[in-house]
Amino acid sequence: IYRNKKETSRRFFSFWACELPQLFAQVQRELLYACVIFGLAVFVGVVSAANDDSFVRMILGDVYVNMTLANMENDDPLAVYKSMHQVDMFLGLTVNNIYVSFFAFAAGILFSFGAGYVLFNNGVMLGVFHYLFYENGLLSNAFLTVWIHGTLEISAIVIAGCAGLVVGNSILFPDTYSRLQSFRSGAMQGIKIVIGLVPLFVAAGF
Repeated sequence: IYRNKKETSRRFFSFWACELPQLFAQVQRELLYACVIFGLAVFVGVVSAANDDSFVRMILGDVYVNMTLANMENDDPLAVYKSMHQVDMFLGLTVNNIYVSFFAFAAGILFSFGAGYVLFNNGVMLGVFHYLFYENGLLSNAFLTVWIHGTLEISAIVIAGCAGLVVGNSILFPDTYSRLQSFRSGAMQGIKIVIGLVPLFVAAGF
C-alpha cells in the first residue's frame, strides 16, 4: 500500500498520445485568453513604436537597436543569427525559451497576473521588433529568417502562458474544491503542459 505505484513502459507513449491532448481539450478557455493577451500586446507594441520613436529603444535596448541598424547598413540585417557557432546558438535559443516558458508558468501563481504580464511583455517586444524592420523596409527579411523557428517559439510561449493561467485560475476559482486542492490540480496540469513544450523548443532551436 505504501510503496510508489509502478508505471508501465507504455506510460510515456500514453502521455503524448492521449493524456496531453485531453488536457489541452480541458484548457481551451485559458489558451484562448493567452492568445488574446499576446495578440493584443503585439498590436500595442506596433502602434506604440509607430507613434513614439523612443519606444523601440526603450523596449529592445540601445545596444541591440544600434547593432541591428549597423547590420542593416552592412546589408546583413540579421547578422546576429550568424554571430555565434551553430551549437552555441542552438543551446542558447533552447535554454532561453525553456526558461521563459517555465517563468511564464511559475508566474501564474501570482493569481494569473504574472503569466499575463510575461505574455504581454513578450508580445510587445515581438511587435516592436517587427516594426523596427518594417520601418527600415526589411519586414520580409525578418519574417523569412525569424519565423523559421519563431513559429514554434511563439506558439510555445503562448501555450506556456496558458499553463500559467491554469495555475492562477485554479487559485482564483477553486469551484467546489478547497483552494489548496484546486491549486494542486492546476499546478499538476500546468507542469504537464510545460513538459509537453520541451520537444517544441528543441525543434525550434535546431
